[in-house]
Amino acid sequence: MGRVHNSLYPFCWKEYYKNMSGYLRKNERKDGYVWQAVVNIGIDDNGKRLRDYHTFPQGTTKKEAERVLQKMILEVENKEYISDSNVTVKEFLLEWLDTYCRSKSPTTINSYKDIINGYLIPEFGRVKLKDLQTLSIQKFYNRLYECSPLSKKPLSAKSVKNIHMVFNSALKRAVQLDILKKNPAQNIQLQKCKRYQSDVYDTTELAQLITALRGTDLECPIMILLMMGIRRGELLALTYEKIDFLNSTMSIDQNTVQVNAEAITKAPKTESSIRTIDIPYSLLNLLTRERDNYERRKLEYGKYFHDTNLVVSQPNGEGFKPDSFTQKFKRFLKRHGLRHLRVHDLRHENATLMLKAGVNPKVMQKRLGHSNYSTTMDIYAKVLTETEQDAVKLLESSLETIVM
Repeated sequence: MGRVHNSLYPFCWKEYYKNMSGYLRKNERKDGYVWQAVVNIGIDDNGKRLRDYHTFPQGTTKKEAERVLQKMILEVENKEYISDSNVTVKEFLLEWLDTYCRSKSPTTINSYKDIINGYLIPEFGRVKLKDLQTLSIQKFYNRLYECSPLSKKPLSAKSVKNIHMVFNSALKRAVQLDILKKNPAQNIQLQKCKRYQSDVYDTTELAQLITALRGTDLECPIMILLMMGIRRGELLALTYEKIDFLNSTMSIDQNTVQVNAEAITKAPKTESSIRTIDIPYSLLNLLTRERDNYERRKLEYGKYFHDTNLVVSQPNGEGFKPDSFTQKFKRFLKRHGLRHLRVHDLRHENATLMLKAGVNPKVMQKRLGHSNYSTTMDIYAKVLTETEQDAVKLLESSLETIVM
């Protein structure tokens, strides 16, 4: 049924929009007029109606202004509207985090919160979003390279890049929502990130570590990391049903991460991280012993045992939080006088050993769960160079033997 336009049923666009959540009005100027949208955005604590105003550039037609106004009204009704006049950086960042980052993983959301609350809000929180300047952002990043406001130490190029990634993503969304005309973080200059150089033990240190591990509760988990090259989270999520003792394989399809004080087990981010890899014979024997130990602990603890079926667990069967496991390994190294090594460095140790043993890099990529072949090559470029030099020496030696 169409609208009736007569003296009994007059149709008024202004009243139509006003009843919904806002309306258009024409502002007369000396050089002409402009359209302005007036949007009802809520009620304050005293019961007073709150309005936001959006003035369109001169030359904007009524039809164009009506289309934008309808979009604004819809956002108000869906509780997605953000004022473009007085909204501060803090208000927008918190709204962006809550509205547009919900599909991210818990760890990603937590890292975004840390960056927003630790760096961006203290620096720019009170600034009106529309007043944010590229130069201010650039100067802030430059200061971070020299001294972090949290640690009072210089931030790495990678850390500043992560901060910029969050800020830039949020401001991009502000442009898409027509809150900003231009992204002030778009033309920022960042320092180049240094290529990560993995820290691994030499042959002597590795032998000392393996000797110290024997007979301890860390022997099995650390040997899994050394011989399988899996990630810490993959290790802590590993259960016995994922180990095929008959065919000597291990299936990786879960990852344990820590969000604040809580451990969460979830599927890996990439499909390449889901993989089945062969287990060396010596490790399979160790896993068999550990499974028997798990069953023995289950009987000893009785009803107080948490039957998680986890390969790496505390005496009562409960799993480890990632940070707790890291601290446990750190204390172990210190207690035995061994050089500090991150848990993740054991993964690099495994990759280095594979490369030096002549394992095909494509096989390495599959075992490590890298999504791209280039990732494997970039991380272990230094080891590959050393391996190539050794290969050249062996080739030269072999040729000299033939000639002689």
